[in-house]
Amino acid sequence: MKNLFLKTLCLSAIIVYSKGVSAQIDAASFIRAGKDDAGKLIGAYLQPITKGLASGVNDAWYSTAKPLGLFGFDIRFGFGASIVNNDSKTYTLNGIGINSDPNGKFLLTPINGDRNTNQPTIVGDGNGSKLAVSALNPIDNSRIYIDTISSFSGTNSPVSLGAIPFFQVSLGLVKGTEIMFRMMPIQSSDFTSSGFGFGIKHSISQWIWGVDKLPIDISGIYTFNNNSLTYAFGNSFLDADRYSPNALATSEYKNSQKLTITTSGHQFGAIVSKKLSFFTPYAGITINSATSQIAMKGIYPIQSIRENSTTHLAEKFNDNITDPISISNTVNSTRAALGFRMKFLLFTFGAEYNHAFSTDQFNTFNAIFALNIQQLSPIPKL
Repeated sequence: MKNLFLKTLCLSAIIVYSKGVSAQIDAASFIRAGKDDAGKLIGAYLQPITKGLASGVNDAWYSTAKPLGLFGFDIRFGFGASIVNNDSKTYTLNGIGINSDPNGKFLLTPINGDRNTNQPTIVGDGNGSKLAVSALNPIDNSRIYIDTISSFSGTNSPVSLGAIPFFQVSLGLVKGTEIMFRMMPIQSSDFTSSGFGFGIKHSISQWIWGVDKLPIDISGIYTFNNNSLTYAFGNSFLDADRYSPNALATSEYKNSQKLTITTSGHQFGAIVSKKLSFFTPYAGITINSATSQIAMKGIYPIQSIRENSTTHLAEKFNDNITDPISISNTVNSTRAALGFRMKFLLFTFGAEYNHAFSTDQFNTFNAIFALNIQQLSPIPKL
């Protein structure tokens, strides 16, 4: 069988800085567990990915509270990661509600371990239980063996995906106002990406009597970000069993099957910073909301059991299912940020840590590299 879903997910993870993921899970076996249970299994296994992406989508928009001066600009590249907590490294079959209907069309039975045995998520450690998949015989309600789902392997990683690599352009306007635009340009033969983001930073300290005299900068910020990554399975697509009825043309499966990852989020809050020569430490407090989704799109053939209309015996057939998996995660949290920026002539480097005051969201860290000119009017200021 073809390693489909996680093979491609892991490849996308490698592209966005993740350590080499070796977990290999057979998508056909996933889906043969039945659409509902397959969604539960994949959702639990990939929860650190969806939660990590939602946790990091609002990261790395700023590296100082001081807005750019008039027509000053900043061109930056950034990326980040989410710090995984222990609760996101394991799950149990009972805990995610597998086989909630024991008389359902498909049944999963652990071959080693039981339904309360801890299974690793994608960032967990070790291998999980193998699961036998059986389908309901419509003739006599007996069970017919279909397949065995391979063990779920963990990568034993302390981090998950966070801020997907991006380019950002910022421009200084009048009255201590800075506008920001973000994009995520990744393009290859199999991968395509699209995304946009925008934000605004405005000096608050200039409007507060007395605060404008202090040797610090205080600004308010609002940002919105939305991006998507699509991987076409190409020659790794899942084809039908040509010995079973109801198979569609191979091209229908190949041309439709793909993996999509979408993330969106927004935040608003305040930042304070203090410039010390080439070094600028800063802190921020923001209210965040974000959603991420991983989905398998297209038509997928699933082996199932039905009654043959001529012989009235049970037979296997290809049950073609469209868009079988969609896993989403939403986080809402207040976060505190601590970071710094170092500037050497026109170039800057910065790093930041974000602490979430909610278990709905991972803590994150990120880094940025930028070309920065603070002001172009009336005279350049480096």
